Amino acid sequence: MSDSMTAGSRVAQVDALRGFALLGILMVNVWFFADSSQLTGGRDPSAASPVDLGIRFAVATFFEGKFYLLFSLLFGYGSVVLAAAAGEDRTRLMTRRLVALGILGVAHGLTLFYGDILLTYALAGTILVAAGPAGPRARLGLAVGITLGMALLLVAVAALLPIGGPAAGDLPAMPISPTATPAEALAANAATYGVVLPSVVFFQGPLALAAFFAGSALALLGVLRPAVPPRSILWRVVLLALPLGLAGAAYAAYLDVWGGGSAAPVLATALSVVTSPLVTVGYAAALLLVLGSRAGRVVTAVLAPTGRLSLSNYVAQSVVLCLVFTGYGLDLMDRLPPAVVVVVVVVLFAGQAAASSLLLSRYRTGPLEWTLRHIVRRVPRKGSGPDGA
Repeated sequence: MSDSMTAGSRVAQVDALRGFALLGILMVNVWFFADSSQLTGGRDPSAASPVDLGIRFAVATFFEGKFYLLFSLLFGYGSVVLAAAAGEDRTRLMTRRLVALGILGVAHGLTLFYGDILLTYALAGTILVAAGPAGPRARLGLAVGITLGMALLLVAVAALLPIGGPAAGDLPAMPISPTATPAEALAANAATYGVVLPSVVFFQGPLALAAFFAGSALALLGVLRPAVPPRSILWRVVLLALPLGLAGAAYAAYLDVWGGGSAAPVLATALSVVTSPLVTVGYAAALLLVLGSRAGRVVTAVLAPTGRLSLSNYVAQSVVLCLVFTGYGLDLMDRLPPAVVVVVVVVLFAGQAAASSLLLSRYRTGPLEWTLRHIVRRVPRKGSGPDGA
């Protein structure tokens, strides 16, 4: 596989990175379906087994806050590629695309997953479009400024909370129910969506926007188009970013899992906001190194088709998880041990990888990607442009 690509062709590494991001997002989102305490705050470390606590710690350290940033980074990257392909119609095209994405996000949030990110992407994307001619340096500056601003805001909030105050478990229960009929599951999900939407928009929105700006800056700088950075540079990024980022992420996870009071989780989130971008960049560089190795063809064959159909696969993940864990189907919320939940993630993603490869052997895109293009009414030539969100 050549690293050099023409302006209109797909970049397999970008698709593989997007597929990798989907795997990480699935590992984080599954707990909102499988564990009602994610919302009710009823987790008690003393009541959990060491294995369960270890899994929670590992997910918080290696996954939470990292992969949606990678997905957001690629969204910003793809927006520049799409805008360049659109030419003079870029503003109209991007606006219509964001509106369609927002409508899909609301439908997804109301019916399937109350933690939907698509509406937030659409809202943050409008600000990215409004940035217009801003150059790479300005975009990177905005990314850093927004991230540090959010971290400082969280530290300020934590300072106002009592160190020994009530933990999250003392908060009122959210509308979501661990057991329900299909109609009750739909009503509970919609009610929960209404409750959590402001926090998703006003917390994840700015962080996603920061990643949008960073990704668009990388695209303007020509990263991956036309060539992948040299392996020496990728190794430097891995060695500089991952140790520091994962050390901070591990401490944040410790505060989140074992910390007491109201201030600890907020401080953990603040620390995660600062360290997660380092982990995200380190992960991306590490995967690019793998893709350039002997195993690269196999990894690309697994991840790239999944990432190419990222929008369809993101929504499909919610459909399957609803069928497994809610009243839409098997109603297994709070009934599976964490280790089995991890197995569900692996099996589901493997199935998506196989299904994506099969679908792309017959069609050039996925159902939701095709629908989005049809709504926008500008269909790029075969193989061009960034599919998915």
